[in-house]
Amino acid sequence: MKRNLSALKKALQFGISGAVGGFVGNLITEPFMQGLTGSTSVFDSVLSTARWFGLVGGGIATAIMFGYYYYIKGKPQIKQALKNGGLFGLIAGAISGAIAEGIYSGIGDGNNELLRVICWGIAGSLLGLGLAQRIPNLGALRGTGGGGVGGVLGGCLFILFAYNLSGTAGRLAGCAAIGFWIGIMLVVAETLFNKAWLVISYDTGANRTLTLGSEPVTFGSDENLSIICIPNVSPLAMRFQLEAGQIVCENVDSGAVSYLRSGDQKKIGNCTITVGNSDLPAPTPANIPPTFISNQPAVNSFTSSQFSLKLGSRVIPLSAGTQLFTSDIPSLTAAASNGLVAIVTSRSRNELSLGLTNLSDRAWWATDIQGDIKMVEPESTLALALGTKIEFGEIDGEIV
Repeated sequence: MKRNLSALKKALQFGISGAVGGFVGNLITEPFMQGLTGSTSVFDSVLSTARWFGLVGGGIATAIMFGYYYYIKGKPQIKQALKNGGLFGLIAGAISGAIAEGIYSGIGDGNNELLRVICWGIAGSLLGLGLAQRIPNLGALRGTGGGGVGGVLGGCLFILFAYNLSGTAGRLAGCAAIGFWIGIMLVVAETLFNKAWLVISYDTGANRTLTLGSEPVTFGSDENLSIICIPNVSPLAMRFQLEAGQIVCENVDSGAVSYLRSGDQKKIGNCTITVGNSDLPAPTPANIPPTFISNQPAVNSFTSSQFSLKLGSRVIPLSAGTQLFTSDIPSLTAAASNGLVAIVTSRSRNELSLGLTNLSDRAWWATDIQGDIKMVEPESTLALALGTKIEFGEIDGEIV
């Protein structure tokens, strides 16, 4: 639900930004529109349209980048929006406008509105492709597709406005409609077809959604190093990335790396990061031989233990041979079919020298009483010590 609401807000923000950019871009070109409407040759029409839609495209791209930066930063970033949206939008808009006009003037008879809509789709596709190079993990295919659909929808409205409003008013409203639908459809395409994402929930109640891909999504206090800026943390504190079909989280401070699944959360500064995916396969280690396994679940294993695992209000005694199943820790999935996610093993004949072996299909995070963080990978063993806190995905435990 948080993702859907955040994506809706993002789509509206991109759409409104694109509409403003299309409106302003066309407003700038109005003094030159006589040259466009008075053109007689195909070459003159192509040149005039390239000039016109170059400025419109530059306005749309700059405004959408402004909306993107405002969405992720929470504050205006006009300089960055101009730097990363203005020039490429101008070039992409000019090229797409020239191609579209060349097709329309060269093939059409001047009255083929279907062909005109198709040309707007071509222009939107190229503009979306250009934006995909600036918005992290949007992807060329999603950018091109979203921009193309947005161009078609906006083009339909452009024609409608052109027939029902005066020349200038029709063009202003039409370009605003094109910018609006390109911005909307970029987010729709990104949301519908992405494989993994992050929902960032701030302590203030605000939420943002970012797509995961090959380009890292970074968190930290330095705006030059981090996409998402978090106050009072390291300049570059955490990095999320999609690698080989797996969601990877790197704690830059400790160097620890973990593989995450849908629903896993990380807390950093004033926000909580929740991972989502579209049924990505979780890393599956080889089946582990059931050594030191008794026939009793954790609650019935050796009650004379020196250690216990506290999970919320539950306290599970831990002794050599104690088994933990998915029923004990629902946030974990067993690597084998027996449902076993962890087992206590004896590291020596001394009952105080015990370890907790990870038999699940994902890594755990353990923090000892000194504050040192360690990743417990599948098939590895964590030495039990009082005060150690273990993060089992959505459930936290403590050795007591």
